[in-house]
Amino acid sequence: MKRRIAEKKILSMLSTAVDNLEVDVWDKIVNSRKNGLEEIDSSYIESPKQTKMLVPGRIASIAVACVFMIVGIYAILNISGIIPIKNLNPNMYSGPFLAISEYDNRLFFQNFKDGRKLYSMDLDGNNILKISNESISNFIIYNDDIYCINSDNGKIAVLKTDGTHEKVLENTNANGNIAFFGDWIFYTANDGIYRIKSDGSYKEKISDVFAHTLCVYGENVYFSSSNENQEGLYKAGLDGKNVVRIYDKAVSSFSVYENNIYFSNIYDNYCLYGITTDGSKIEKLKSNGKDILISTGAFDIFNGEIYFINESFENTSYLVKMDLDTANLTKLAEIEATTIKVFEKNIYLYHPSYNGRLYRLSTYGNSLEEILSNKKE
Repeated sequence: MKRRIAEKKILSMLSTAVDNLEVDVWDKIVNSRKNGLEEIDSSYIESPKQTKMLVPGRIASIAVACVFMIVGIYAILNISGIIPIKNLNPNMYSGPFLAISEYDNRLFFQNFKDGRKLYSMDLDGNNILKISNESISNFIIYNDDIYCINSDNGKIAVLKTDGTHEKVLENTNANGNIAFFGDWIFYTANDGIYRIKSDGSYKEKISDVFAHTLCVYGENVYFSSSNENQEGLYKAGLDGKNVVRIYDKAVSSFSVYENNIYFSNIYDNYCLYGITTDGSKIEKLKSNGKDILISTGAFDIFNGEIYFINESFENTSYLVKMDLDTANLTKLAEIEATTIKVFEKNIYLYHPSYNGRLYRLSTYGNSLEEILSNKKE
């Protein structure tokens, strides 16, 4: 509600300022940032003054001021979450997210030190190999094949895990989400959700919803949208039929585990929520009576435990795991992370402030180790 009120106030201010040529509104909006957008009052805009003859110099000044005002307002709205980022999912936009996967005793990862190109290396950090010269936004591995999305043009390519036999599977406009189930590859595009046979022989559109998050679990596709008139968390069959909106608000990131969907609620300070896959029950999860804050919005679930960054311990950021049955928390390591990926033996952590460095922690909670430095290879 506050979000919509703030948005209406901002738009009203912009409209009135342009109509009345009040170029000092922008300064007042900037000054109000320290108190939050909700506190911007329309009374900041003065009443219309008597119309004056405008000379060319004043017209130019007003035009420039209006441009800066519009750009500035957009920036504030974007930062504050009123205008949603095109891809809310931390798995999709460059910087905060690092696409990563373990496969056949090697680690495959998106290398931000080299333009987000795909690399692999031994699990001990040795034998680093560039897999592809194309920049990627995401990838999946299945049966020794890597399916990846080109971050420059949205094309889906397939290649072997050693980097050979690379070919374009689909000339499309995929925007970063990709999943594999059976013989199908599911992906999101700017005009909806598609699935394509793994050999590229057949493609079909299964939804018109613009989704920023996608997950295939069991016999269903789950996806979330922040688009106006489409906002919500959805569930559909693998063919896109039997669509159900199980939650009426956008979800930035989520994970399906057994009969529940877990997500950090962007409308409630990124607290952890759970909702049944049929949407019949939603609850705010707690541990020892306290809210569970997913500080960076990133988390992963493995073997009944959820791993995330939490700042509840002495106002310091820690990697924490919580048992989904008992809600018991275990503090693992002091670190910030916008990517958390858990495998059977290892937890990988990445944060853009690490300048390309990647850290690993054993699932048994041993000390952190840096397995990828920020040195040029």
